[in-house]
Amino acid sequence: MVEVPMDCENIVKRVYTNQKIEKDLENPIAFIRNVYTIYEFQEILLSSIYHPSNTYCYSVDINSKTGIFEKLQKLSRCLPNVILNPVKYDFDSAGHFQDRANFKCLELILERKWYHAIFLQNNDLVLKSVEELAELSNLLNYTSMISFLNTPENRYIHNADWTPAGLKLFKNEAEVAVDILHKPLKIWMGSNQNVLSKTFAKSIFEKLNLEGILNRFDQKEIYGVDEMFVQTLYRNNLGLEGQPTSDCSSIVANFMRFVDWQVNPTFFNSKCKSRISRHAVCILGVEYLQDFTESNFVIANKILENFDLAPLICMKQIDEERKIRGKKTSRRDLQGYPQFREMEMRENGSYNKYDFRC
Repeated sequence: MVEVPMDCENIVKRVYTNQKIEKDLENPIAFIRNVYTIYEFQEILLSSIYHPSNTYCYSVDINSKTGIFEKLQKLSRCLPNVILNPVKYDFDSAGHFQDRANFKCLELILERKWYHAIFLQNNDLVLKSVEELAELSNLLNYTSMISFLNTPENRYIHNADWTPAGLKLFKNEAEVAVDILHKPLKIWMGSNQNVLSKTFAKSIFEKLNLEGILNRFDQKEIYGVDEMFVQTLYRNNLGLEGQPTSDCSSIVANFMRFVDWQVNPTFFNSKCKSRISRHAVCILGVEYLQDFTESNFVIANKILENFDLAPLICMKQIDEERKIRGKKTSRRDLQGYPQFREMEMRENGSYNKYDFRC
């Protein structure tokens, strides 16, 4: 990619290129993204989802040699709703320090106006328009969108002390029930790309010490460490606001992330339209535009800046096509999430944990 002028006039002009800002969003969104590649790619990604009502926070890999940190500093000086985490992290393909960076960004923006935060990685493409995401946030209310799977024992140190007491998880243990304090956490896994309600995020910072559990998950010998932290906090009963209490270990519906898996290392499956893969995931190019138009997913993974930018360049047209087709998330779609139904019932006073059906 060609380097671009980094004065504020040019930055603002480029970022606003793809957006027609008509009004403030009723439910602003926070986008939390961990990055390591070239700045110009990230600026195009930002432009595709930019709105002055939203908040954007970036964390940068300490090993990046592209000058992205310095350019993001300039970006954040030009756009007041763009925040740069001053701490750099030693990111790797095993997921180390991803959660630490995400939650540092959350802490930095906690007092800003937003209703849900979306965690994104370097190569994630947001498929929904900013208006669609604001509508989705309004539907979710204080529900988070987090997927769950049972975790193999080789993905974490299973013989360690996983009790909240052993992890020194609570800021004030005197306020915590004994059965919560001394019951080992069940470790859950899922995707790093999650949607957290502000209600849940604020409760985490108000009640929990995160250092001990982050250190436990960030052990160097463990792989996929960024797929367990949020799931484990959300799924175990810790008495946090915005946290489900029903015993529903799986989610029936899943429209968080579009991924075309290429799991066979010797040949491409027929669905891998680009015929290019990375880390067992098909790289998304122009061949997937129709999938994006017809899908109800929030994000897609993954696109590469040196492969095919057609999906990114065409997102505005895709948004318009989706609008014509009436493709947006409805309350009916969300009924597939037990957590959504529980939160909705708790809101209207009809929830009974013992009668609730997943």
